[in-house]
Amino acid sequence: MTVGDTFARAMRTWEEGDVAEARRLARQIIESNPTFGGAHYLLGAIALGQAQPRKAAEHLARAVAADPSQPVPRLALGRALEAQDSLNAAVLQYRAILAADPNHAEANARLGELLGRSGKVEEAIHHCRKAIAVNPRHAEALCSLGALLHQRGEDKDAAKYLEGALAQRPDWGAALHNYGLVLRRLGQGERAVAILSGAVELRRDHAGTRANLAGALRDLGRLDEARAQAERAAKLAAGDPSGWMELGLIRNLQGMPEGAAAAFERAVTADPKSVDAHWCLAEARRSLDEKDKAAAHYRKCLELDPADRHGAALGLAQMGAAPTPGKAPDAYVRQLFDDYAEQFDAALVDKLAYRAPRLLAEALARTLDRKSGLDVLDIGCGTGLAAPILRPLAARLDGVDLSSAMVEKARLRGLYDDLTVDALESVLTTRPARYDLIVAADVFVYFGELGPVLAAAAAALRPTGTLAFTVERAEDCASYVLGAKNRYAHAPDYVEARAAEAGFAVALMEPAVTRNDGGVEVPGLVAVLRKG
Repeated sequence: MTVGDTFARAMRTWEEGDVAEARRLARQIIESNPTFGGAHYLLGAIALGQAQPRKAAEHLARAVAADPSQPVPRLALGRALEAQDSLNAAVLQYRAILAADPNHAEANARLGELLGRSGKVEEAIHHCRKAIAVNPRHAEALCSLGALLHQRGEDKDAAKYLEGALAQRPDWGAALHNYGLVLRRLGQGERAVAILSGAVELRRDHAGTRANLAGALRDLGRLDEARAQAERAAKLAAGDPSGWMELGLIRNLQGMPEGAAAAFERAVTADPKSVDAHWCLAEARRSLDEKDKAAAHYRKCLELDPADRHGAALGLAQMGAAPTPGKAPDAYVRQLFDDYAEQFDAALVDKLAYRAPRLLAEALARTLDRKSGLDVLDIGCGTGLAAPILRPLAARLDGVDLSSAMVEKARLRGLYDDLTVDALESVLTTRPARYDLIVAADVFVYFGELGPVLAAAAAALRPTGTLAFTVERAEDCASYVLGAKNRYAHAPDYVEARAAEAGFAVALMEPAVTRNDGGVEVPGLVAVLRKG
């Protein structure tokens, strides 16, 4: 019998399930032909199937050396390296396959998965899409792409790909977990709980899945069930911060501030570089009036995240541990509204009785000389709640907002001629004398010092242009104060003074209530300023 015949018999025996005989035959081949790649591949594949990745990698590396052009041993070697957490080495194997065959579905899928884990989201998405283009039913590529799109905030598209993955593998715990996270972000709480419960049944010892189920239950107010899942997650993996984080959030809602702080302490211990954990612990310590401890963790947040997406600088200012910033950090505002986008309209209109657009419409009706054909800019446009009252005034209606998720919602209204994701000051300063009307509904509440933004608005207006906005009204204050909800309130005299400095005359400034908070009306101002 030739070597080829023996190898064919060994492969057939392996495929039939007789692993011991297949291994014996492969070893027999290697004894007489030590460089025979096929036998090393078979021994590597057997070792990989028996959870012996180091042994598998040794044989598979020899198989690759025997014939570097063959993709199958490289794929198996990549899997063995992944199983040893040698991810960079695995990436090299998949890239080598793609150098010879850029459309290799499996290599693209594995590379996409690994690049996603290392934070290279855009490149990962590219490779997952290539895998799906070749094989639209590739379950791993569909699952990876869904998870990556979820990371990027594109949850509707993410849901489609994850549904495709689950159509191929309905009992796949990882895909169910990712799908549950997407449904939760989309506000489909009951479905998210059902899907995540299924994922827990399939991965009973996976702490992260239980922690996310706890979060979905928390969203629905099912706090006792949520706490049970979070406690189980923390017990399963004390070194994983996700269970402790959820437990802290749930205890806080159940009126157990000391218990919440203790859980957040465990989360910080598990991951000292977690900004989320330090911020939650800072908030918990602040609620217990432990200001020094709270300040230490707010400062740690700023050290780990200088852009300050949690608003730690605002927390320090609230306690008197640092000066009040002139405005809320851009990263904080962006994160706040990215997270809020799906529920924004319902929460503002139904729960907070938000009426800033209507008040601005009434004010503009009383003050504008021209009521049509205007070039209009809606700054901090959000989901476009002001667009219906601005569109009748506009020959052109532009919008700008820091939050890409909010802008996508605004785009769906179909009322804007152009929408930009950017800081509003950047847009104002790069569009000199372009607009007849600029409107800011509930936007300047994230600015304390109004001088720079009013000056930028003046520069973007034509000589007879108008700026209309709402703010919260400060009582017993000469300028502005930072409120408990990280929103600024302004004294009317301060608004008038800063408006005059920017070259505006006050056409209208009146007390108004633009929203409620906790069932209580929030004092505000509606202002219309005319340039020149």
